[in-house]
Amino acid sequence: MIFVILFAILIVALVVHLTARRLFDMEIEAAFAAVSKVAPVAVDRAELPPLVRAFAERAIGETGDLPTRVSFTQDAALKMRPEAEWTSVTARQVIGIGAPAFAWDARADIMPLVGMRVIDAYVGGEGRLRVRLLGSIPVANATGPEVNYGELYRYLAELPWAPQAILGNPALRWRQIDDATVEVAAETSDGDLARVRLTFDAAGDITAIEADDRPREEKGAFLPTRWRGEFTDYRDFGGIRLPAHAEVSWLLDDGPFTYFRGDLVSYEAD
Repeated sequence: MIFVILFAILIVALVVHLTARRLFDMEIEAAFAAVSKVAPVAVDRAELPPLVRAFAERAIGETGDLPTRVSFTQDAALKMRPEAEWTSVTARQVIGIGAPAFAWDARADIMPLVGMRVIDAYVGGEGRLRVRLLGSIPVANATGPEVNYGELYRYLAELPWAPQAILGNPALRWRQIDDATVEVAAETSDGDLARVRLTFDAAGDITAIEADDRPREEKGAFLPTRWRGEFTDYRDFGGIRLPAHAEVSWLLDDGPFTYFRGDLVSYEAD
């Protein structure tokens, strides 16, 4: 009798696990599909700061097509805390061209037979960050106005990987700061304005991004924190010139905390 009960419990647990994992898969695929819902609209290139226009046109060509989204895969690594070890992840991502939107799906093996899956996304004006063990057990689930705001920062910071959006996303606002720095901004559906500074080198490549107040969660509260990313190793990916490597850090009072580093593996515009 005990064996029968244990077997029944095991079957129920397995069904619950498989159902939860399937629902998480469906949520991720829905987010990926939603990224391309807004078609690009060609902006007036004469109104773009010269640095930005030159960067985009060099990346995709002066008459390059504007797709609805770009897709790429990454080999990357994450750190959850400054003192933690790096965790290797493989990821796929899509970025919207006509409106601020992206979805990032990452997988990692954190111990033998135990995997972690992450969806980090901004679609339809809403941000989300969900982490699941084995694809079904919730570890993190972040949504709300602060998450919307923070994920919009990520979209702006990753424009070097989606230069088509510079020419096809009318929601972006541009301001030249000096000979090497341009600010790009966009507004959330909650009315919060995210601003990111893009730094260009002498060759016209975007080598760094920085923001003063991206929300960072700490002990259940969101703190505006300085944030910086670096882009290096520009290469040709199917006719598009892109940085192959990126690293991202929080600039904390006791020094920078680099929590992401990654390399592009494949890339396509669709």
